[in-house]
Amino acid sequence: AFPMAQVPTSDRIAFCCTFAPTAPSPAMGNACCTNDASAANETKDKQLTSDAVKIMQAEEVVDATVKGADTKAVAKPTAQFTIKLVKVPGLRLGVDVDLTDGICLVVDKVNPGLVEEWNKKHPDKVVHAGDKILSVNGTQGNAQQMTEVCKAEDTLEMLVQRE
Repeated sequence: AFPMAQVPTSDRIAFCCTFAPTAPSPAMGNACCTNDASAANETKDKQLTSDAVKIMQAEEVVDATVKGADTKAVAKPTAQFTIKLVKVPGLRLGVDVDLTDGICLVVDKVNPGLVEEWNKKHPDKVVHAGDKILSVNGTQGNAQQMTEVCKAEDTLEMLVQRE
């Protein structure tokens, strides 16, 4: 049997009807030239066409279901969590951030410092490169203002988002 999945959907009906085996009538010396044989072949072709359409419809449902499942499996849920850092003399914040979008702080790199220490103590809330800091001590929506809060305050409460 030829695998139907390898035949483009638009060609499946033609494929099934064109190449479906039909048995010649033994009464006419294996020739299909009588009205009865033609009518039988026409009925068989219609049935094959109908069957081919049903197969294609079933495959489309399966394809749509599989594609939907793949999308759900690939989609990652957005997680948000809060971290609290208390500045210590001689210890830096320890995070490089990107302010480009102007709205949030995107973590470029975690360096030695407070964030790295937080990560060691809180393995369930580790800050990674690519995470977004959405707010710092309630300041949100302005990346530049959030960096000013980070410089000025001794205690920092940050809302972090991971996608």
